[in-house]
Formats: sequence, structure tokens, C-alpha cells
Amino acid sequence: MLRSLVVAVALAVSACSTAPAGALEVQTATRSESLTAARLAELPQVQVTVKDKQYAGPRLREALLVAGVPAGFDVEVVGADGYKQTIDAATVGRDDVIVALGLPPGEGPLKLVVPGSPGLSVRQVIALRATPATGS
Repeated sequence: MLRSLVVAVALAVSACSTAPAGALEVQTATRSESLTAARLAELPQVQVTVKDKQYAGPRLREALLVAGVPAGFDVEVVGADGYKQTIDAATVGRDDVIVALGLPPGEGPLKLVVPGSPGLSVRQVIALRATPATGS
């Protein structure tokens, strides 16, 4: 029974993203782009602190721009476990919202970090789904 559940979860996770391991699948209504961890590491890096942990990586808004997503989009962030969190356009545009790199397996390899709003942070990020901002 447990083995069947593990296989089902693995299949569901692989269906969520076609990006290679350690990459983000960035999707809009009209396109999809895969950003590898190496490509994310080439972007300007920012450090943020949440409680007693330091994180480093590119700003979320800059990662989205590289993938062809302009400002003014809300983003649904998807974790490898299927967990989803929607980040509004104003939060996406903040200077301290990053895609953290170089994390241990339980947190990464990629994690969305939103200082001051830990409920918005998502570990093991595999996909970003951008939609025009709703204005709410």
C-alpha cells in the first residue's frame, strides 16, 4: 500500500513540471520556459534573513523577467509535493522576495522565500504559473 502511494506521488510530482530537476518551469497562458538552477545563479544574487536562516538567490521578479514574464503578474508557486501558494503582483515585485538556491534536499534545491510572510514561502519549488494581476 505504502509503495503504491509513493509511486502515485512520484508520478503526480513529475506531471506537475517538465523542467529538469533543480529547474523552474515558468508558465503563462501562452508560453512555458524552463529556468535551470545554473541560469538562476547567473542572475544578480540577493541575501535575505528569515528568523535565524540566511538565504541567497535572485529576486523573483528578475527570474520572471528572464523567463519573459513582465511586471504586473500574480504567480502561483508550486512545490514538488503539490503544495501551491499564490503570490500577488505587489509581493512579486518586492526587493526581498527571492528564489533561494543551494539548499539542502528537504528545502530545495529551490525555495521561494518571502521574509515577513513565512506562510507565503514555498520549499522545493518546481513551477511558477503567472497570470495577469487580479488587483485584489
